[in-house]
Amino acid sequence: MAEKRSIGIDISSLNRRIRRYLSSTMPDNARIATGGNAHIIMFLARHRAQTVVQRDVEKRFCITRSTASRVLALMERKGFIVRESVPGDARMKRIVLTDRADAIVEGLVANAMRMEEELFEGFTQEERAQLAAYIDRLMANIDAAQARKSHPGEPMGESDAGGKGDMEESMKESDE
Repeated sequence: MAEKRSIGIDISSLNRRIRRYLSSTMPDNARIATGGNAHIIMFLARHRAQTVVQRDVEKRFCITRSTASRVLALMERKGFIVRESVPGDARMKRIVLTDRADAIVEGLVANAMRMEEELFEGFTQEERAQLAAYIDRLMANIDAAQARKSHPGEPMGESDAGGKGDMEESMKESDE
């Protein structure tokens, strides 16, 4: 009897393969961004128009204040970031990418675009759009299930189900 496929396991396996591909094809200039540095650099690049402070990094990557402080200090020593005072609150320091980090961003983005082309080889634009819509629905379904589990018995409003804007932001950050 044939074993039933598990879409969750398949998605997890695809994610691992994508990460392995990106790691093996990472540009040389990006290899100096070890550990989670590349992820933080990409997060900062995506949120360049906003004021990003250490607390934002802590929340996004689910790390403690001391870990974030240590990682950001190392990134500063490596020349990837600078911390600038925020107008109106001298205690807050905005995290800004340096030119060195911007070069890494360019390489990582180009590598990710190449990977996307490889990944979608033979797909039509319609198939790509359908897949994106299916992924959006899967994420909305799991968000809704998680919300029900977190708040059993409460009626769910639209905001609890994970709106499209939340999903798009999550998708943008998920490749970090």
